[in-house]
Amino acid sequence: MILSVTAGILMAQFGFLPTFLMVYSDRITDYALYFLLFLIGYGIGRDKESLVKLFTADKYAFLVPVGTVIGTLFGGYIASFFLKLTIKDSLAISAGFGWYSLSAVIITKLKSADLGSIAFLSNVIRELISIILVPFLAKYAGPYISIAPGGATTMDTTLPIIEKYAGESAAVVAFINGFILSTLVPIIVPFILKF
Repeated sequence: MILSVTAGILMAQFGFLPTFLMVYSDRITDYALYFLLFLIGYGIGRDKESLVKLFTADKYAFLVPVGTVIGTLFGGYIASFFLKLTIKDSLAISAGFGWYSLSAVIITKLKSADLGSIAFLSNVIRELISIILVPFLAKYAGPYISIAPGGATTMDTTLPIIEKYAGESAAVVAFINGFILSTLVPIIVPFILKF
């Protein structure tokens, strides 16, 4: 991921990209984003077992995403006092919930490439920290607490780690958490930036 971003920066700086890519980069990004969302929807729809688990899970499973949203946005609000970011920008970045590809694109399109880059790095770092923290949180704080740091990634990249260290029931809750947060990202991030 970092290598791809670095390569893109270098190619843009030294003029290695074809002109049409530069001219139509906004449209290409939009279409790539729509295709990404389509693939995520397709993946969810194809996994019938996950869909059944999603709708038959314990009613308390929905408290995890609620807590994750509240905690993440509160953390973004607090961070704005320590960083050179407005409260709105800090909240928009935190509302990416770890989904670096989507949140970075939305923020770049609605605000600026600089803020989109910060969102990208912030959410990549969130995912990396989650991968490190999950085993310790599952062991010492509880299986459901280990889900929150992963944010939207608990539906895909951090799901196997949660299942391994927190158990199968936590994995079901993690999938629900990731599904809900992934659905909220394209709604909350633009809402915050346009509010």
